[in-house]
Amino acid sequence: METLLLYLPFLVPVAAANLAERHRRSRYVTHDPRLNTLIDVGLRYMPYGLLITINVGLLGIAALVLVNELAKMLIPDLVDAQAVAVNWWGVAAACLLTSILAFLPLFPAARRGLARWLPIDPDSPVHTTALAFAVYQIGLSLGQIALIGNLETLTDAELALSIWDVLLTGVPLALFALVGVGLFIRRDGRSTLERLGLRRPTWKQLAAAVGITAALLAFDFCTNLVWEGVAPASYDLMERVTENLFGNLATVGGAIVLGLSAGISEELLFRGAVQPRLGLLLASVLFAIGHMQYGLTVATLEVFIIGLMLGLIRKRSSTTLCIVIHASFNAAGVLLGMLWP
Repeated sequence: METLLLYLPFLVPVAAANLAERHRRSRYVTHDPRLNTLIDVGLRYMPYGLLITINVGLLGIAALVLVNELAKMLIPDLVDAQAVAVNWWGVAAACLLTSILAFLPLFPAARRGLARWLPIDPDSPVHTTALAFAVYQIGLSLGQIALIGNLETLTDAELALSIWDVLLTGVPLALFALVGVGLFIRRDGRSTLERLGLRRPTWKQLAAAVGITAALLAFDFCTNLVWEGVAPASYDLMERVTENLFGNLATVGGAIVLGLSAGISEELLFRGAVQPRLGLLLASVLFAIGHMQYGLTVATLEVFIIGLMLGLIRKRSSTTLCIVIHASFNAAGVLLGMLWP
């Protein structure tokens, strides 16, 4: 529940951007000209004001961390001998760089430059917000790595996920996808489904999904086999991290919940909402970054490649098929791990 509450405030600028986008395409008009001017100015600049507030907040966090670290250097007695070592300098650097880079999408010239490479409208507040949030995800995920430190930390930490944790983790992602494309703000239910690429699959597509899932499982098996042979220590460490995080989900119920929760929420966000706007490559990078519990390892590269494959399926078919494949892959992976530990 804490995770859900942590994400909810970030939905505000997303919703505000969609309100501004709706106003840009079809202006809200009243009988009072002064009120019309107030609405126009407010909706036009509200998304940018909210993004600036987030950026300034990140700068403040970076400043507080730096002051804290400088204080500990000048007064070593402030440091608790039993405290867990944390790379706070890395956290501060991540917050600082994220804040600075997240200001770039606020400049029209920067958006026009990115529009040469990405399918965005430089004048759209929704696309501006999407670019800023892409920066947030990449920068803050790297900050998370600095905060956690090496993967050895995750092998001993009490981070075992329950079924309830998995369900709540998926809710914010799904909400960002739905609000991000403007559900009930500038799109009705039908047009939202179309924008997200949610279409009923044919039996032929479902049969293809079975084959693609089997191919992805084979790819995962071969990757792990090579990884274990080339770098057994690194592979063993990742196995222990995975066991610590997902060990409680090694049940039939856990496999189903993990498959459906991740398959639905992640595909709605990354393939459904993000990819048509930010492109296949960047959406796949963001998808991999979203799995930073693996650190920067072979597993991250594997997730990126799988993201590319799912992205190609999204382009040629639908997000629905991506959900079926992703959910089946996750669930089958857990079930196979139970049969052949």
